[in-house]
Amino acid sequence: MRTQQSLAESFLLILLLVAIVGLLWLFSPFLEALFFAMILATATYAIYQKVLCKVNSENTASALMSVVVFLTVIAPVTYLILEVGLQVGQVYGEAQRWLAMQTPQTFVDMNRNLIHIIPIPDATQAQLMQQLQDNAGKIIKFAQETIIFLVKGVFGNTTSFLTFILLAIFAMFFFYRDGHKIAQHIKVLSPLENHYDKMIMSRFSNLSTILLLSVLGVAVAQGITFAAVAWLLGLPGLFLGMAIAVTSFIPVVGSALIWIPVAIFLTFQGQYAEVGVVVFVGALINGFLIDNILRPVLINRISASLNAKGEGMEVASHTMMTILSTFAGLIHFGIIGLFFGPVIAALAITIFDVYALKHSDLLDRT
Repeated sequence: MRTQQSLAESFLLILLLVAIVGLLWLFSPFLEALFFAMILATATYAIYQKVLCKVNSENTASALMSVVVFLTVIAPVTYLILEVGLQVGQVYGEAQRWLAMQTPQTFVDMNRNLIHIIPIPDATQAQLMQQLQDNAGKIIKFAQETIIFLVKGVFGNTTSFLTFILLAIFAMFFFYRDGHKIAQHIKVLSPLENHYDKMIMSRFSNLSTILLLSVLGVAVAQGITFAAVAWLLGLPGLFLGMAIAVTSFIPVVGSALIWIPVAIFLTFQGQYAEVGVVVFVGALINGFLIDNILRPVLINRISASLNAKGEGMEVASHTMMTILSTFAGLIHFGIIGLFFGPVIAALAITIFDVYALKHSDLLDRT
């Protein structure tokens, strides 16, 4: 009887694994959109509950929250990607025409004055000029191939990104409406004790909220600051502000991906006063004050409001872990991986903590 029961349990476990693998395979085209929607819905679920109290309808509250999250988070990023696609198309045509006109000799002549400005010995300058002359053809060809690769990347991903956004909005509605039922069902099916399930879900919810609100807070602050300065300098403030806001998601480099090229462009235009303003705002205001001072303050304030400080929030507060997990997410998933990386790392840390708590009597802590 016991053998038959063990066989039945083993067979049921195999069926369970097959079912999980089958579902993951079936929904693999949608997993990224579903995960992104789950992060957004989890981070804003407390707001959804307040809206639900006002409207007394789960469908209406879910629809309202989906629209609000779309307008405040998803639409700006979508606009930026489409705008970048149009801008890159124009730049691509001009760059290709300019590169087609270049010869190895004109390329060397163009870079001669630039090399003379660099404070290096004359012998080194001569060697550098010789290297440029010998490899000018290869450099021009590489530049052309790089431009084509980047343009294909932008336009090739635009359609898939829009599909991703539509799926995420659709999924968000149901995560809001049925989120509590899904969480309860997971608790029932999980073989872990309920307090361990609650610990995992609570940390996932807290980290999603901390990441989303802190990232959005920093993005809005940097975007508005740079947009205002850009308008005063006669630059396209809306586009540059949006670009600064989105690139601020990336740790370490962040908005420097935008303001440094803007500063270089203004330098070539001979607008040195404007260059100084852009560098001051980009490096000091956005790069130091907002990114290095405001971001930790926001994380600490949000953590305190959630009573999550010291509860497995290492990814949100640990600089190295944040940087590595964010860049890893970026490599694996693209721009959406900026959220995925830290959340996946935090879930792994939480599972390690659950294992340590559950098997504390077996672990040697000496």
